[in-house]
Amino acid sequence: MSDTPKRKQLEKRVSNLESLFTHLEKTVVDLDDVVIDGQKKIEELSDRVDHLERKIDSEKHDFPDEIRDLL
Repeated sequence: MSDTPKRKQLEKRVSNLESLFTHLEKTVVDLDDVVIDGQKKIEELSDRVDHLERKIDSEKHDFPDEIRDLL
């Protein structure tokens, strides 16, 4: 097949699409990493909150009445 203007235009479009696809693929991987890191942080914070709630519950009797009523 010869290098007709139409073929060159098609090759350029394919090349541009491949380039765009590669960029979008990297963006998806980067966003996936952000979501995974965010989920890990949420789980860590949730564990800390659970730990603090258990600690407060176990030591409630040591608080003054006016603070204990707020818990």
